[in-house]
Amino acid sequence: MPGPGPSAHQVLVYSGPGVSPLSLSHTILTLSLNLVPHYTVQRVSATLLAEEPWEPSCALLVIPGGRDLPFVEELSIKTKVTKRIAEYVSEGGRYLGVCAGAYFAASEVQFDIGGPKQVTGKRDLALFPGPCAGPTYPGFDYGSENGSRAVGLTLAGDKSLELLYYNGGGHFILPPSAGSDVKVLAQYQEPPTPEATVAVVQIAKGKGKVLLSGVHFEYPLEDPPARDAIAKLENPPAQEVIEEEEKKRTQWVAELLRGLGLTLPSDQVDPSGNLGNIEEDHIILHPTHPSPIFSFSHPKLPQLSASILSAPNIQAKLVKGPGDWETLRDGNDVIETGPVELLGSDIPAELMKRRRTKPEFPPVIEELSISDQAVPPQPPNFHALTKTLLVPGSTQYSPSWTPLFNMETYWEELDAVRKRQGRRTGVMRADELSPGKRGERAALGDLVLYAETITSTQTMIDRNPILLNGLPAPTVFTATYQLAGRGRGSNIWLSPTGCLQYSILLTLPQSMASKLVFIQYLAALAICEAVDEDGRLGVRIKWPNDVYANIEGVGGTEVGSGKKGLAKLAGILVNTNFVNGQWRVIVGCGINVLNALPTSSISQLHGLLTERAAREGSTRALPPPPTMEGTFARIMHAFETKWEQFLEDKGFESFMSEYHGRWLHSGQEVTLTTVEPHQRLRIMSITPDHGLLRCIPISTASSTVSSMYDRDMDQGGDDRTSTSSWARPSAQPQYVDLQPDGNSFDLMAGMIKRKV
Repeated sequence: MPGPGPSAHQVLVYSGPGVSPLSLSHTILTLSLNLVPHYTVQRVSATLLAEEPWEPSCALLVIPGGRDLPFVEELSIKTKVTKRIAEYVSEGGRYLGVCAGAYFAASEVQFDIGGPKQVTGKRDLALFPGPCAGPTYPGFDYGSENGSRAVGLTLAGDKSLELLYYNGGGHFILPPSAGSDVKVLAQYQEPPTPEATVAVVQIAKGKGKVLLSGVHFEYPLEDPPARDAIAKLENPPAQEVIEEEEKKRTQWVAELLRGLGLTLPSDQVDPSGNLGNIEEDHIILHPTHPSPIFSFSHPKLPQLSASILSAPNIQAKLVKGPGDWETLRDGNDVIETGPVELLGSDIPAELMKRRRTKPEFPPVIEELSISDQAVPPQPPNFHALTKTLLVPGSTQYSPSWTPLFNMETYWEELDAVRKRQGRRTGVMRADELSPGKRGERAALGDLVLYAETITSTQTMIDRNPILLNGLPAPTVFTATYQLAGRGRGSNIWLSPTGCLQYSILLTLPQSMASKLVFIQYLAALAICEAVDEDGRLGVRIKWPNDVYANIEGVGGTEVGSGKKGLAKLAGILVNTNFVNGQWRVIVGCGINVLNALPTSSISQLHGLLTERAAREGSTRALPPPPTMEGTFARIMHAFETKWEQFLEDKGFESFMSEYHGRWLHSGQEVTLTTVEPHQRLRIMSITPDHGLLRCIPISTASSTVSSMYDRDMDQGGDDRTSTSSWARPSAQPQYVDLQPDGNSFDLMAGMIKRKV
């Protein structure tokens, strides 16, 4: 079997029988925080490892903590996948084993010899040439925290780490033949016996690298179970010591991953240019907890943010708490809300503290069990944590509250783009959906919810019906980081530094229900116009809900080669809910603005344009380099103007020419795989009635697509065929119209298949 290919980007974390749910969840989170967006971090089963060609795209294979014997049963005996893992490593792959994952990778396991939990025997993976023996410290008990403790490690160069979580891990016994292929990275500071010292090793195996650890370096020190293990110490350290050790732990994790040859995103990426004077930039750029949500509004409209929760349905559900805090228990989240002054006199200091300690993860004992799970374990449930929503009070906003997104800069950018287009700013507008248009609404972008770190802007609105029904429309929710971002279907990701993500709450009349599909097209047009007004950056629309770069210098092409590449820049998700006779629409977008390479971003496209201009000697003025605040402001303005036109026209017809000018697909030939035999199609357009992808068969002699379209009944829910009204009778070509929600468009392969 082959090793990793040159573009290997997947970090595969084994999640099958024997894996501890808690270890799995923290392993995924820790790897995501350090490796996204250069790599994708995802769970993998034994079946996939045995049956799929995963090696070429795998940059790192991980087996987290749990129990070694189920690993043997599943990976060595049932699927015999250990042979493939060993060959993958030998051919240049990487393996990370933590606790049980380290036992499993040794040539021999010596566990609790002479005790009731004794496990001994050879292991066929044998990435470490000697035994892994344990538990190093006494007291271990499966499914409990009885044997857990906080331990110290001695590192090379007289460095040390304190308070790392330990529970049943082993130590490595180096054979005389180990030689220089085995490098000791850490030793236990207080080993119970002289030979039980080696805690972490790195092994050179063929062309590959292996990292094995007896301690759980993936657990944050300020959350359970590490927090509880620290509390059991005879002399528990002060909070300041724990915070300093946590910072050292995260830095060491990054060093370990670099030692495996992985490329980490730059710690110096600065999304807004506001980090220069902040000492704790490492904590800010590596979030682990949802942060407070701020309610902001245009400086000329302070009443908007102050009254964001004033709707009767919200007020009826608010429960008075201590001080001036109130609590809202919604469908998905519990939210405490109050004026910003409740954080205390030093708001920046309190926010810095909360980045690592609040809200607290409760210790759920059943989740600490390492028994076999019938259902694959999930990442940490950030949704279960109480969120904080801060509304304006008497304290004036300071950019130090939001170091990754300067609201003062955003308002300036929003005012500037509106004035350039001859529109007033900071004023209420006529509400197109109110009776007689006599009501008022805010302009899009004038009322903003912002969180430095949140679960998902989309989920916070869509899954909380009280907020969904009561927040004013339009409201936009943006965040610098998402810990559980939502994409189409079941896609979940942790958003990387430099990604602009937001969700817009809108209202659409019931009469426009058949036009809901066009909202994703409007959002794509707004992004294109905002980030690439004159088209020189090569920003284009991929049907139905993505934005791509189509230009030299991306997707493996080079500037000056004459060949354009393709690279994804943005994705769009639209959720709809019918409430009180109207549609409540949430438009979610994620856009790569300042992401570090190799992720393509608007910033990269600007650099490519600058390079091309220099090569060609062009004197044409370049667009300004992108910023998070400026990009967000321009998108808000572009979407609002298009939304107003969409409501006035009651449809998308007036945007058809603009849309076709921005998209990638005119004349593209694709293969439709939802019929047998597969059919070759040529893309023509989207349909103005229901936004379907209109194609014509390349050979119309015998269409294999059965008619599924009744013009009197169709509401855009199915694919359809119809005879062209302009075709000659003898030819009788058919349109094949494909609906966006049931089809997956593989742009690179030129294939359309049924989405599952």
